[in-house]
Amino acid sequence: MTRLIFELFRVRYTPRDVSYLLHRIGWTPQVPQHVAAERDEDKVVTWVKKTWPQVKVLPPG
Repeated sequence: MTRLIFELFRVRYTPRDVSYLLHRIGWTPQVPQHVAAERDEDKVVTWVKKTWPQVKVLPPG
């Protein structure tokens, strides 16, 4: 973001400055508004315990 601002306006800001400026104009990080109604917590827990460890160890690519 700092690079884009510099390229467009030739003004340098630190990442913290950019965060501050964006916050002042009302921008916030995107955060989910709600949890899906069809979410099944039991299936999520099962997936995290059984499937995720296998996915985590796969090599990239």
